[in-house]
Amino acid sequence: MEEISSKQNEKLTHVALTNELIYLLSRSRHDWMNKLQLIKGNLTLEKYDRVFEIIEEMVIEAQHESKLSNLKIPQLAYYFLTFNWESHFITLEYEVLGEARDLSAYESQLLTVSRELFSIFDQSVCQKTENHLTVTFQTDHEENDVILYFDFKGKLTSLDALNAFHDANYPCMSIMQFHVTSHESMIELCLRQERDM
Repeated sequence: MEEISSKQNEKLTHVALTNELIYLLSRSRHDWMNKLQLIKGNLTLEKYDRVFEIIEEMVIEAQHESKLSNLKIPQLAYYFLTFNWESHFITLEYEVLGEARDLSAYESQLLTVSRELFSIFDQSVCQKTENHLTVTFQTDHEENDVILYFDFKGKLTSLDALNAFHDANYPCMSIMQFHVTSHESMIELCLRQERDM
């Protein structure tokens, strides 16, 4: 009986993973089709400079996706790669500065702080304006720490949750820079491995 249940569980897991993979491929294809439509439209309008800009943006985005995927932080990479596919009041962009390295020791912290700040921004923005958040990973810090930059442009209706984040105590994280206004924010965080504490 236990063997049958185990096989059924395995089959259900396989089906769920297959469905998730199909969903991800579909969303990715949709994004690429949108970009190709932009190129096609600009070619029709003979805006060749804009076509080259779009292609360059696509190349840079693909390079950052590749670097993010090679940092050995699969849960965080999945969260970032799929964030804009869900309904949010902010759009996310990300970049990785430095070479790809193994950040698996930081994944839990990275996921926690990213989810918390994304949620704060998502709930604190004016929902009728364009709100943009760029997250930069700096992997080549001299102390072997990971530096994260959260650069926000848009409109915040409240700064309370961000100020509460600033005032909270995080044992493995230092806030290096915290500049927040109603229209832009720059937060620089330094994450250290827990075992170094």
